[in-house]
Amino acid sequence: MTDDDVVALGWATVDLERAATDHRASLGPAASFASASRSELLGARCLAVHTIPGTSVAGRTMPGWLVLLEPDTEGRLAGYLARYGEGWAATWLAPSPSGTTRNARPGPFGLERLMSEKALHGAFRLRLVAATIES
Repeated sequence: MTDDDVVALGWATVDLERAATDHRASLGPAASFASASRSELLGARCLAVHTIPGTSVAGRTMPGWLVLLEPDTEGRLAGYLARYGEGWAATWLAPSPSGTTRNARPGPFGLERLMSEKALHGAFRLRLVAATIES
Protein backbone atom coordinates (compact mmCIF):
# COMPACT_ATOMS: atom_id res chain seq x y z
CA MET A 1 0.00 0.00 0.00
CA THR A 2 1.34 3.41 -0.96
CA ASP A 3 0.03 6.83 -0.06
CA ASP A 4 -1.25 7.08 -3.65
CA ASP A 5 -3.55 4.13 -2.98
CA VAL A 6 -5.27 5.84 -0.03
CA VAL A 7 -8.58 7.49 -0.95
CA ALA A 8 -10.02 8.22 2.49
CA LEU A 9 -9.50 7.82 6.22
CA GLY A 10 -12.27 6.97 8.66
CA TRP A 11 -12.74 8.20 12.24
CA ALA A 12 -14.81 5.99 14.58
CA THR A 13 -17.14 7.83 16.93
CA VAL A 14 -20.21 7.29 19.05
CA ASP A 15 -21.68 10.67 18.00
CA LEU A 16 -21.46 11.75 14.34
CA GLU A 17 -22.64 15.31 14.91
CA ARG A 18 -20.17 15.99 17.73
CA ALA A 19 -17.30 14.48 15.74
CA ALA A 20 -18.22 16.61 12.72
CA THR A 21 -18.12 19.74 14.88
CA ASP A 22 -14.80 18.70 16.44
CA HIS A 23 -13.10 17.95 13.10
CA ARG A 24 -14.54 20.94 11.26
CA ALA A 25 -12.14 23.17 13.23
CA SER A 26 -9.16 21.41 11.56
CA LEU A 27 -10.74 21.51 8.09
CA GLY A 28 -11.84 25.13 8.04
CA PRO A 29 -15.21 26.84 8.18
CA ALA A 30 -16.13 25.89 4.60
CA ALA A 31 -15.94 22.15 5.36
CA SER A 32 -19.37 20.62 5.09
CA PHE A 33 -19.97 17.01 6.12
CA ALA A 34 -22.67 15.24 4.11
CA SER A 35 -24.48 11.97 4.61
CA ALA A 36 -22.87 9.09 2.76
CA SER A 37 -24.04 5.54 2.22
CA ARG A 38 -23.53 3.31 5.24
CA SER A 39 -20.70 0.80 5.36
CA GLU A 40 -22.29 -2.64 5.51
CA LEU A 41 -18.92 -4.29 6.22
CA LEU A 42 -18.25 -2.07 9.23
CA GLY A 43 -21.87 -1.76 10.38
CA ALA A 44 -21.74 2.04 10.37
CA ARG A 45 -23.59 5.21 9.42
CA CYS A 46 -21.28 7.62 7.61
CA LEU A 47 -20.72 11.31 7.13
CA ALA A 48 -18.08 12.35 4.59
CA VAL A 49 -16.25 15.53 3.69
CA HIS A 50 -13.87 16.23 0.82
CA THR A 51 -10.61 17.57 2.23
CA ILE A 52 -7.66 19.36 0.72
CA PRO A 53 -5.02 16.63 0.37
CA GLY A 54 -2.25 17.22 2.87
CA THR A 55 -4.51 18.84 5.47
CA SER A 56 -3.72 17.57 8.96
CA VAL A 57 -6.58 16.25 11.08
CA ALA A 58 -5.99 14.71 14.52
CA GLY A 59 -2.39 13.88 13.68
CA ARG A 60 -3.06 12.36 10.25
CA THR A 61 -2.47 13.80 6.80
CA MET A 62 -5.67 13.67 4.79
CA PRO A 63 -5.65 11.97 1.38
CA GLY A 64 -8.74 13.75 0.04
CA TRP A 65 -11.68 12.39 2.05
CA LEU A 66 -12.52 12.11 5.74
CA VAL A 67 -15.32 9.75 6.74
CA LEU A 68 -16.90 9.79 10.19
CA LEU A 69 -18.22 6.37 11.24
CA GLU A 70 -20.87 5.68 13.89
CA PRO A 71 -21.97 2.11 14.58
CA ASP A 72 -25.54 1.27 13.64
CA THR A 73 -25.24 -2.48 14.31
CA GLU A 74 -23.28 -4.62 16.73
CA GLY A 75 -20.71 -5.21 14.00
CA ARG A 76 -17.05 -4.57 13.37
CA LEU A 77 -17.09 -0.85 14.17
CA ALA A 78 -18.95 -1.34 17.45
CA GLY A 79 -16.33 -3.91 18.45
CA TYR A 80 -13.54 -1.51 17.49
CA LEU A 81 -15.01 1.28 19.62
CA ALA A 82 -15.45 -1.07 22.59
CA ARG A 83 -11.77 -2.10 22.39
CA TYR A 84 -10.02 1.13 21.37
CA GLY A 85 -12.41 4.05 21.80
CA GLU A 86 -12.83 6.87 19.33
CA GLY A 87 -10.14 7.39 16.76
CA TRP A 88 -8.78 6.44 13.35
CA ALA A 89 -10.39 3.15 12.40
CA ALA A 90 -10.52 2.75 8.61
CA THR A 91 -8.55 3.32 5.45
CA TRP A 92 -10.14 3.12 1.99
CA LEU A 93 -7.82 2.12 -0.82
CA ALA A 94 -8.24 2.80 -4.54
CA PRO A 95 -9.52 -0.06 -6.69
CA SER A 96 -6.86 -2.48 -7.89
CA PRO A 97 -6.68 -3.42 -11.58
CA SER A 98 -7.26 -7.06 -10.71
CA GLY A 99 -10.08 -6.28 -8.27
CA THR A 100 -13.01 -8.57 -7.74
CA THR A 101 -16.53 -7.97 -6.53
CA ARG A 102 -16.45 -11.17 -4.46
CA ASN A 103 -17.48 -10.38 -0.87
CA ALA A 104 -17.95 -6.70 -1.79
CA ARG A 105 -20.64 -4.74 0.03
CA PRO A 106 -21.97 -1.19 -0.27
CA GLY A 107 -20.07 1.57 1.49
CA PRO A 108 -19.69 5.36 1.39
CA PHE A 109 -17.74 5.25 -1.92
CA GLY A 110 -19.60 2.39 -3.60
CA LEU A 111 -18.72 -1.28 -3.33
CA GLU A 112 -15.91 -2.09 -0.92
CA ARG A 113 -14.09 -5.22 0.22
CA LEU A 114 -12.49 -5.83 3.60
CA MET A 115 -8.80 -6.49 2.97
CA SER A 116 -8.27 -8.70 6.00
CA GLU A 117 -10.44 -10.13 8.74
CA LYS A 118 -7.41 -9.83 11.04
CA ALA A 119 -6.92 -6.09 11.10
CA LEU A 120 -3.72 -4.87 12.72
CA HIS A 121 -4.39 -2.86 15.87
CA GLY A 122 -8.07 -2.58 15.07
CA ALA A 123 -7.71 -0.48 11.91
CA PHE A 124 -9.81 -1.70 8.97
CA ARG A 125 -8.47 -1.60 5.41
CA LEU A 126 -11.13 -1.53 2.71
CA ARG A 127 -10.43 -1.80 -1.02
CA LEU A 128 -12.85 0.00 -3.32
CA VAL A 129 -14.22 -1.94 -6.25
CA ALA A 130 -13.95 -0.30 -9.67
CA ALA A 131 -17.30 0.55 -11.22
CA THR A 132 -18.23 -1.39 -14.31
CA ILE A 133 -20.71 -0.71 -17.06
CA GLU A 134 -22.98 -3.64 -17.72
CA SER A 135 -24.58 -4.08 -21.12
